[in-house]
Amino acid sequence: MKNIFKLSAMIAAVTAMFTLAACSTEELDTDQYSSKEVLLQAYGPQPVVRGGVLRFIGSNLDQVATVSIPGVTPITPEVVTAGTHSEIRITVPKDGPEVGYPVLTLNNGTTITGKTILSYSEPIIIETFSPAEALPGETVTIKGDYLNNIHEVIFADKVKVSEKNFAAHDRYAITVTVPETAQTGKIGLGTVDELAVEGTDDEAALLAVLNIIETETAFVVTTAQGNVAVTTLKSGETVTINGTNMNLVKSIVLNGATITDFTATATKITFDLPAAATDGDVVLVMASGVEVVAGTLTTVVPTGLAAAPAPVKNGKTLTISGTDLDLVTGVELPNAGYVEFKNDDNITFDVPEAAQAGDITLHLENGKTVTVAYTLVEPAVTDFSANPAAAGSDVTINGTDLDLVAAVTFGGDIKVDVEATETAITVAVPTAAETGVLVLNLKNGASLETVELKIDKPAGAYIANFPETLYKPGEMFIIDIENAEHLTGVQVNGEDVNYILNGSTLYFQIPDSAGANSTLTLVSDNGSVTYTMNIDPGDFIVTTIWSAGFDCSGWNGNQDLAWGGYDWSTVTPGTILRFNLEGTTTGWWCISLRHGNSWGALAGVPGQYDTPESPLDIVLTREILDDLVDNGGLVITGDGFHLSSVALVQDLRYGTTIWEGNSSIGEWGGNQDLAWGGFDWSTVSAGQTMFLHFNVDVEPGNWYCISLRHGDSWGALAGVPGQYDNPESPFGVKLTQEIIDDLVASNGLVVTGYMFTLTKISVK
Repeated sequence: MKNIFKLSAMIAAVTAMFTLAACSTEELDTDQYSSKEVLLQAYGPQPVVRGGVLRFIGSNLDQVATVSIPGVTPITPEVVTAGTHSEIRITVPKDGPEVGYPVLTLNNGTTITGKTILSYSEPIIIETFSPAEALPGETVTIKGDYLNNIHEVIFADKVKVSEKNFAAHDRYAITVTVPETAQTGKIGLGTVDELAVEGTDDEAALLAVLNIIETETAFVVTTAQGNVAVTTLKSGETVTINGTNMNLVKSIVLNGATITDFTATATKITFDLPAAATDGDVVLVMASGVEVVAGTLTTVVPTGLAAAPAPVKNGKTLTISGTDLDLVTGVELPNAGYVEFKNDDNITFDVPEAAQAGDITLHLENGKTVTVAYTLVEPAVTDFSANPAAAGSDVTINGTDLDLVAAVTFGGDIKVDVEATETAITVAVPTAAETGVLVLNLKNGASLETVELKIDKPAGAYIANFPETLYKPGEMFIIDIENAEHLTGVQVNGEDVNYILNGSTLYFQIPDSAGANSTLTLVSDNGSVTYTMNIDPGDFIVTTIWSAGFDCSGWNGNQDLAWGGYDWSTVTPGTILRFNLEGTTTGWWCISLRHGNSWGALAGVPGQYDTPESPLDIVLTREILDDLVDNGGLVITGDGFHLSSVALVQDLRYGTTIWEGNSSIGEWGGNQDLAWGGFDWSTVSAGQTMFLHFNVDVEPGNWYCISLRHGDSWGALAGVPGQYDNPESPFGVKLTQEIIDDLVASNGLVVTGYMFTLTKISVK
């Protein structure tokens, strides 16, 4: 430290800033470093020892191609640090350097000349070091002259030993212990103990006085050397590495695993082979980071594999036999992904419905795989109940293992989904089907050609090619039909509709009440044929149940929808009852809904609706519907309005209602109606959305929440947040397989939370 203080004044003579482009006063940059320009901030030490290291610091000095000092040829610098706050170094030759200014030549040919004359001191002499090779922990002695001016020894790679840790030190010799982290390379001697001044901000002061000289030859740091005794091993078996200096190893790197917990002596290392390790080099890593390869390992995989029975049927148990099956962590089947399995002496699992024939892949923890072939049972057709079969009629396909079939494709490439037993499939022959080979479409996605089925076309009116067009209620349905002369009627969902037949082209309007999977029936004088229509009903299905017109004044009443005028038992809760009406007087008017029995008050609705907007929509609850069914239907009365029609509106936006009521949750009460068998949650599918409909029981802006739990002790439902704060009604939750599995396994759904009233739960 005294040396630093004594020489620090010299820094004023050796520090300067140089730039390739001058700044105007308007553009003056007060930052001594630059992210763009090449700047020389300082260089030193000064004087520098002949044969010592001369350092330059500044900005972007990695762009310097050569450094020239008087008396010697240009020297290519070592880049220590690139970019802003960069450093380069050169070793000053022992012979030839003369006093003068150093010149830095950039890659683009531009030069920077130092502003301080470079001077030299007599060299600190390194004569020898011994031994030439040593182990970490052993000592090395460096001999020469003026070594009393040396205050640190630097091993590769920048491993510094402070003067206070020298084993011996005088003018002619330094003895130091080789650090554990030292690597093979030249030994450097420094005139400043850098470890003693770490943390100082006076980088330039240190630069001014620190001389570093190096040995001409490299000092060899001995490392461990070894070889793997057995090169083919199984996970869990002991790996043995024999060699020398094994106790120097700090870690062992394998392909897929790093070992730090091992047993080591001077001549041997042992450890258990991790399950994650795979084929590759065994690398010994020293404390210095030096790596030594001790051989190559090959990891064992299962062999002698066989799958039985062969063939196996989808849904049945398959067994894989072989050796070393305990290594298997995953089993993957074609088209079915991973399957759950038991692994004892053999691997057993049930073949999924989706699995296809091919190779089964066995996965090991270390990433290696092996395969074993297997085959699947295929269904076979023996005969048909009728061949030829009449289009539009049912035909039974007889055979074996037909329960593997999901659909059949008739001639004309018409595919029909089927429900099959092991020995038979009964299916309606499409009217557009043609004679051809029947194809079985299996549940695993494969297909199988069978035998020819001849098709007899219908005698009555039928549609040869039913359109795949997506229709909407109210649109015109136009289609060409065969045997048009036999057509006597058209029905949608069993109800007659008006139609026009122009030659062989049929026209009719799809009823507003038509929903998805509505049926179309062509009635002929010699039979009928029914089709499923492809209809998108949109968000609502509107079915008009009354449209005779009614003028109400003085509380007269309309009973057309009472006393059997409409079957209210066919209506489901959640359906909207819509009244299309208008006032016939200026000012106040009203409509009142009653049940048939003595025109009594209808349960669940106000006594009257005063001057309502049209249409007036009322959601039919179970309470309202029970009253209509039990007490003679609907009576409509009031004063001063004209009623044009009454309709039922199904809101399809939120799917199928699975619960409806009036459940006040209050302060963390709970509704368990869909728990403990209240609903079969195995009937819903991943990807559907569950909607919760509710009324908020706090003032606007105040906090409320909904929390979804499973039945078991009201535990947290998997896959959802602990609670939903201030959601809007209806509130949707996407059902994942994780959520469904928890609902099925943990006894259904409990809805709890704070200050709301649950009114309906639906699934879409």
